[in-house]
Amino acid sequence: MHKERLQQMVTMLRNLPEENQFNLESWSCGTSACAVGWACVNPVFIEQGLTRRHTGAPEFKGYTSWDAVEAFFEINATQSEHLFDYETYPKFCGTGPNEVADRIEAFIAE
Repeated sequence: MHKERLQQMVTMLRNLPEENQFNLESWSCGTSACAVGWACVNPVFIEQGLTRRHTGAPEFKGYTSWDAVEAFFEINATQSEHLFDYETYPKFCGTGPNEVADRIEAFIAE
């Protein structure tokens, strides 16, 4: 796991307005993007090679979509789903940046 990048993700998320409710079902949705969608447009992550394809999906060193997330953060598929997949969050409760940041912090601490 790339703890520094995950901690940078937490920092980025903590600095987003909490009223940003994420549609984690999508990398990006209009003005409010999911956690990875935000990372793909954040200069800290762009500088490290994480970008967005024209489709909005993340890209890193030739990997796209979930493979890019896993390669960038050096985590496996189960871990990336736990951190960023909408199906692992309670439905209908409006997941926001702090909920995702909390989960990442707990994961780092394990």
